[in-house]
Amino acid sequence: MVRFILISYLIAVLFLTKGYSQTIRNPFETLKEKKDILYGLDNRRTHIHQHHTVIYGLYSGISFGRKLRFKIGINGTPFEVGKSVDSNGILKKNRLLFASIGEEFDFYQYKKFGMTTYLKAGIGNNFYRQLDASGTEINKGKELIIPIETGLHFSYDLLTYLKLRTGFGWRFVTPNHSNELSGYYVKLGLSFNLKKFNETRAANKTTTAKTPRFFLRRTQKKRTISDRL
Repeated sequence: MVRFILISYLIAVLFLTKGYSQTIRNPFETLKEKKDILYGLDNRRTHIHQHHTVIYGLYSGISFGRKLRFKIGINGTPFEVGKSVDSNGILKKNRLLFASIGEEFDFYQYKKFGMTTYLKAGIGNNFYRQLDASGTEINKGKELIIPIETGLHFSYDLLTYLKLRTGFGWRFVTPNHSNELSGYYVKLGLSFNLKKFNETRAANKTTTAKTPRFFLRRTQKKRTISDRL
């Protein structure tokens, strides 16, 4: 009986694997598909030194088949973040600015639901200030940072040109003096594809333009028959 259950389980797994393999994409095959230029915003909520904040990003890049994307960008926190206080009561505030390269791959798609891998690496500086307990600035400077972000993102097609996107991941920051800037991030937002939007509008206009002519022909025929009667 146990052997029968085990064999049945293995057969079921094989069938599931065969079924899902049709929706899991091969990145090397995707590289052969049509190329497009892309650009946009890449903002993610994060946690830095007990401070919930946002890292803002602006990117441009190239897309293969609208599934595999390579990006270069500029990222940062325009306002000071962080609430780290050391044993001497010194508060350190941080302002990050770094360039990055990254990739996103829509590796799985089932109807309107999709899954995406996310990997980004960058290099830049942390412009920091140190304040004493009274709020007086006692030191300031900049430190090299090398952030690496990796995560898993999800999407749902609301319209052909509009997607709901969410995801999560972790940010690793080196060298050692910058480890305290590591932390999680989460994303939630909408993705708007201008090219698909224009294509949809053009298709709708074509359909609308053709429809009156069709009804006009039918109306003219009806009137001709009425006149004959």
